[in-house]
Amino acid sequence: MKKITIYLFLFLFFFFFSNSTSASSLPFQLRGHFLIQVESNGQAWYVDMENGLRHELSINESFSEFMAKFGIGISSSNLKKVPIAINNKLIEIDSDNDGLDDRLERAIGTDPFNSDTDNDGYSDSLEILNHYNPLGSGKLPIDFKFSSGLAGKFLIDVERNGEVWYVSPNDNLRYYIPDYNFLIKTVGVLGRGINNSNINLIANSKDVGDKRIKSIKVDTSKNHRVYYFLNDIQIGSFPISAGAFSSPTPKGDFSIINKHPMAWSPYGLWMPYWLGLGTGRFGFHELPIWPSGYREGENHLGLAVSHGCIRLGIGPAKFLYYWSEIGTPVYIY
Repeated sequence: MKKITIYLFLFLFFFFFSNSTSASSLPFQLRGHFLIQVESNGQAWYVDMENGLRHELSINESFSEFMAKFGIGISSSNLKKVPIAINNKLIEIDSDNDGLDDRLERAIGTDPFNSDTDNDGYSDSLEILNHYNPLGSGKLPIDFKFSSGLAGKFLIDVERNGEVWYVSPNDNLRYYIPDYNFLIKTVGVLGRGINNSNINLIANSKDVGDKRIKSIKVDTSKNHRVYYFLNDIQIGSFPISAGAFSSPTPKGDFSIINKHPMAWSPYGLWMPYWLGLGTGRFGFHELPIWPSGYREGENHLGLAVSHGCIRLGIGPAKFLYYWSEIGTPVYIY
């Protein structure tokens, strides 16, 4: 398969991690990002949101195939909540010189031959940048929290003409992607540079294959980490806090028996993103929250301080909660 070579290194953000904690969490940290392998002819990759696998962008793959794998449908009303990105590096044709690419204008309904579609004295691009409606009066229904929840995903407007948008985790803005060639151009502008040693920490989707059997391993020794696998290939890991000496985490083979987004502990605190193990008396959960609102600090991660549960940090706990399924095998050692 041919490789895609991108030489727009002036626009890259480089990743160089100096400690093992950052490196081993790379698949989680880089979900939804475009990566450019700066030491191997500029090979381009997309890290999927579901597992944190890297997928090579190839000229042999069609746009429809790519969208079938990663695109999700969205209504036009919800799409309007996500702010539109304007980037002059992504302009190919701008007939009215308003700073918007003609194809972008057609996608949002503005006139590519009139810089002020609604004739209100403000250019279409100025209105978009300030979240005003370029097609009429008032502001756009922008919802920044909603937009951040879609970061890294490809959105397909199912109520118009199937326009495709990519929400960049760099800025939570949506970029119009009309075709595969423009996708590659967007990678050149938004992609992050990564060296060979770090890219190898992110599992290649080709190595994992199509059959995705999940499993989890927990190291309660001084390493204090949880590792998650697909087909026995390690995908990533996170730091944990396991049981204290007086209340050790049980060791052995288990499986996830139940899930709850906010479980209550008999010790009198909340356990977000609960994944029950064994008979349900212990399990995974996010750093616990006391009724007062106080949360156990992340400085506990890496220490044996829990009552037997396996604590995860904010972000990783939510990821593992949605990634795993009831019945997923868990080996604790």
